[in-house]
Amino acid sequence: MLTIKDARIQSTSFAARTEAIDTLVLHYTELDLHASLRILRYGEVSVHYVLAEDGTVYRLLQEDEIGYHAGLSMWRTKPCVNGRSIGIEIVNLNGNEHPYPPQQIQALIELCRHILAANPGIVAGNIVGHSDIAPKRKIDPGRKFPWQTLAEAGIGLWPIGATPEPIESINQVQGLLNRCGYPSPHAYGKKGGRWVFITEPVPPPEVTHLVQVTTSDILRAFQWRFQAHTPSGIANDETIGLLKKLAMLT
Repeated sequence: MLTIKDARIQSTSFAARTEAIDTLVLHYTELDLHASLRILRYGEVSVHYVLAEDGTVYRLLQEDEIGYHAGLSMWRTKPCVNGRSIGIEIVNLNGNEHPYPPQQIQALIELCRHILAANPGIVAGNIVGHSDIAPKRKIDPGRKFPWQTLAEAGIGLWPIGATPEPIESINQVQGLLNRCGYPSPHAYGKKGGRWVFITEPVPPPEVTHLVQVTTSDILRAFQWRFQAHTPSGIANDETIGLLKKLAMLT
């Protein structure tokens, strides 16, 4: 049975929601439960739910409030994912090294079902990881996260039955990534102390810490999730089969 405890945010790091909710974003904390709750309740970042290793859920924000969990992000060509998403921080020090306990995943499935029942605008293809919406910048919830287990429970998508297919071109790869929801190649940097997308061909002189995000970076984000044994950023026949199958499902 799902246990949700009130842990109301104590900072002002949230806002009133003005957009319809259409996305659910999953993260790992990189910190233990106590430290995670302290930072997310009192700091400059925030989230709706924190899920402990024992399966206990802590609610920090109401779903009609915006949490600051996604940062600079994009999904299905739309930036600013915070404004239209619900965020769950899952306690795990490093989801690329540490498995998620079964009781935690079972509680996550129940929590996701609870959220989806209340927010029918979140379709299966919009249940994403932080790495999906912020390629190159973020890698959570990591290679150990059991996406297929969630999909089998009706949470998100998994390309079951995908078969290897030949690679045609890098444009084919990027086109399939876009169909699955991933962004196109882009750049971002710091402007006025904030991370922003750079749309100009030549970045303004006040932009610092410029980062170019390539098709290879975006493909690696896809592979973190769907091809976790080889997240190389290089497509092979297995990659194309997975992308085509997933594109058919979205």
